[in-house]
Amino acid sequence: MKRLISFVLCICMIFALCACGEPEPQPTPEPTEAGSDYTPVTFTNHGKSVTVSEMPEKVVTAGPNCTEVFCALGLAERVVGKFMENHSQGALPELKDAVDGIPTLFEGYPTLKDITDSGCDFIYASSWIFDSDLSVSELESAGITVFVSEAATLDDLWGELRDLGRIFGVDAEELIKSETERIDAVTEALGDAEPKKVLVLDSLIGEQVYTAGGGNIETAYIESAGGVNVFAELSKPWDAVSREDVLASNPDYIIIHDYKGSSFDDKLAALKADPILSNLDCIRNGRVIELSLENVMPGARSALTIETMAHAMFPELFETADGQ
Repeated sequence: MKRLISFVLCICMIFALCACGEPEPQPTPEPTEAGSDYTPVTFTNHGKSVTVSEMPEKVVTAGPNCTEVFCALGLAERVVGKFMENHSQGALPELKDAVDGIPTLFEGYPTLKDITDSGCDFIYASSWIFDSDLSVSELESAGITVFVSEAATLDDLWGELRDLGRIFGVDAEELIKSETERIDAVTEALGDAEPKKVLVLDSLIGEQVYTAGGGNIETAYIESAGGVNVFAELSKPWDAVSREDVLASNPDYIIIHDYKGSSFDDKLAALKADPILSNLDCIRNGRVIELSLENVMPGARSALTIETMAHAMFPELFETADGQ
């Protein structure tokens, strides 16, 4: 009997030792939720690396250019509202229905509360909305992924479109291809044409002219259209310069922005009445280009803007294309 008991105990010890060598039981995996197969996307924006771990569900846009980009990418249904429509002159005809179908949450620049009250988890916003009263970090602290529209070059813009495509699982290449082909056609038509000197006038502020500097995508648009921004050396994207400096720059053409509250007609009339600026050769000879504010922002209008500038400055090179 003792031998039998000893034998049984040995067998039990052997099984116990074997059990100790096996891995710990693993918990049963939780059921997979819809959308959990999303592949995280990392992009660089507003000076740092940002990772999106889940598909954003509720997007808001701040800036008509930002809204148009989402519509051009076929993502209008993800946008629950838009801000900063106060200067808009209306959407591109081909995007009008999609843009108009998105509710305007606030006409002007949004506050932190305006954005958080929307319930969004992602915002695509013009850099213009950020100041001492609203920061990217405040929005991120509220759990909102921030993507700033801040492209200063065409390559920057294509990069932003591709990043948005990766985040939302759509292909941005068709939009980029359409834009670049049209821009390439302008480049080909221009050939070796001598660049035109161009002044940008956004507004008149007291005795100064508010204009575009070198870190502004409008400067890149001008260069692609066969021009050179006479104030490209300014380090700020937007800055004020004196009337005397404008006169000394002697531009061949002047671009005047048109938007609500600051119309093209009013600014042109003011230029013609100004004792200094009325002496500009481009004003005396009507070499003036009208552009809506949306056109000079980074977005889905890059080719249209470049075409408009180039056709105005070099009409003789585009007579066939224009059917003249």
